Amino acid sequence: MKKNTHNRRHFLKQAASIALGSSTAYATSAGLQLANAMVQPADSYKALVCIFLFGGNDAFNMVVPTGDTEYAAYKASRQTLALEQNKLLSLTSLSGSGAKLGFHPTMSHAQQLFDSGKLALLTNVGALVEPVTKTNYQGNKSLLPPQLFSHNDQQTFLQSLQSSTRRNGWAGRTADAMHSMNINKKLSMNISLSGSNIWQSGDSVVPYSIDSAGIKELENFNKKSTDARELTRIQIYQALLAQQQENIFQREYARTQAIAWDLAGEVKTALDAQTPLQTVFPAGNPLAANLKMVAQMLSARSSLQVTRQTFFIGMGDFDTHGDQLRRHDILLAQLSAALDAFYNATVELGIADQVTTFTTSDFGRTLTSNGDGTDHGWGSHQMIMGGAVSGGEVYGTFPDLIIGGKDDAGEGRIIPTSSMDQYAATLASWYGLPASNFADVFPNLARFNELDLGFFKS
Repeated sequence: MKKNTHNRRHFLKQAASIALGSSTAYATSAGLQLANAMVQPADSYKALVCIFLFGGNDAFNMVVPTGDTEYAAYKASRQTLALEQNKLLSLTSLSGSGAKLGFHPTMSHAQQLFDSGKLALLTNVGALVEPVTKTNYQGNKSLLPPQLFSHNDQQTFLQSLQSSTRRNGWAGRTADAMHSMNINKKLSMNISLSGSNIWQSGDSVVPYSIDSAGIKELENFNKKSTDARELTRIQIYQALLAQQQENIFQREYARTQAIAWDLAGEVKTALDAQTPLQTVFPAGNPLAANLKMVAQMLSARSSLQVTRQTFFIGMGDFDTHGDQLRRHDILLAQLSAALDAFYNATVELGIADQVTTFTTSDFGRTLTSNGDGTDHGWGSHQMIMGGAVSGGEVYGTFPDLIIGGKDDAGEGRIIPTSSMDQYAATLASWYGLPASNFADVFPNLARFNELDLGFFKS
């Protein structure tokens, strides 16, 4: 028989962890089922799923030119890191136009998604405050994001799109503007499977944290328990939370704990009530495990009374300074297989057109090799997947992969030609963010001529 014992330090640590998953600063104690709530039509739901490739993905080995002339330039630049031309997985553009490109040899699932029109590529996108030319960059005449080529600074900028100390992200600001769309005001619009992050943090909204195993609940604090000791423990804890506190921090902690405690139980109940997914997710793949949990959350969308959600998943480590060929093979294979399984799950749920998954990363890598790996770069390529995506196409401008060429800022660092503001604004427009909020959510967007990069179906 399992002993029903408690460790005070463990309990307080667990309680604090659950509190971090509380939904929003304006959350109330209302239940999930609201008596007078309007029923939203099933096709009104939309979700954005961000996969952040931490460390800086070497996208120049993820997507490689296959034409003889372009491949020769790539091979000359990449030297010992160059992939064999005959092993690249050729991509068939649905329109029959654009550069001849191929995926990394381990990305057969992504190739199939692209060729079937479910996945698109956005080439040479990155951190920009304004358009940058090589001449202006080398002449110090360009406005630039803070601390280019720094992991932490570029992760922060790409999630926030701000150079200031204002610590919120574009998904957080989007949720600030759109939270009223969800009937359930208790659960945050933004769900994180990788803990606290700037991308989903707004002025009012904070991300609700879960993990691949689901919802964390306080152990031996089950409100549905029939154990008398457990029920007594619950009553005592509820009484403690209900006590009047003079200190504002104590009051807020108690309020947040009460909300998070209720919310954890309600979300778990909603998840447990769903029919198990039939889609098979690859075992031993951390990203796939997280995406499976996202799919389970998607299946509970009606029970949770939400019509808009974002999900954040971090994947790494893509900081391949050494042993790159071996490490990158594993990472890209996991990414490709996980994307395929998740897309199949959205088809099973009947919402493939209502879920858009996209990648982003700190930065690309240098074209130059340090012998066994690469260093921190700038521009990169990203993938966008979903039924609403105009897939089987390559968007943006594919760069010149020549050391010292027109797109090389120096040391093999490629200058981006599309900005994260443009990328994010295109995603947010599909998500339903009103145009009146774009200036606040995307502070650099007005400096670019093209506001929509066109990778969604019209």
